[in-house]
Amino acid sequence: MKSERLRTLKAELLADMQVLEELEGKYRLVHAKLAAIDPDEFDYVGLAYTIVNLYNLMENYFLRVAKCFENNVDKLYWHKDLIKRMSLEIEGIRPALLQSKDVPLIDELRAFRHVFRHIYQSELDVEKLKLVDGRTPKATEVFKSAHDRFIGKLQQLIDMLDA
Repeated sequence: MKSERLRTLKAELLADMQVLEELEGKYRLVHAKLAAIDPDEFDYVGLAYTIVNLYNLMENYFLRVAKCFENNVDKLYWHKDLIKRMSLEIEGIRPALLQSKDVPLIDELRAFRHVFRHIYQSELDVEKLKLVDGRTPKATEVFKSAHDRFIGKLQQLIDMLDA
């Protein structure tokens, strides 16, 4: 593997983190609005949409990593499998991105995104939304910590390849 490929991945992942900051700002704005009003269904849909966008960024980040190192993603159940794969260190290929203990937290956002995408078949369950919302800040912090560790490991790989 050439360091140019890893440098490109690093730049893309850093750009994703800038987008994450913007999404976190929107998440805080939605919360400020909800605290100031008596929320209705559409206000909660705005919160759900914001949470889904946070997860979508994480999933796209994971896809970038998988495509750079492993160069493939399984077609069946790939959304769930991708998160699990990110907790694996693949010897001689790439370091783990997530810690195993963090997989269920991130996977909960994935599961919520799945439900939200199919909401036309039912009503938004505000109580379930509130549960996921309560876990979203922790999931985001876990993701940011994983990013910091992974960028450090990526830089080590780049330095090794350049030596």
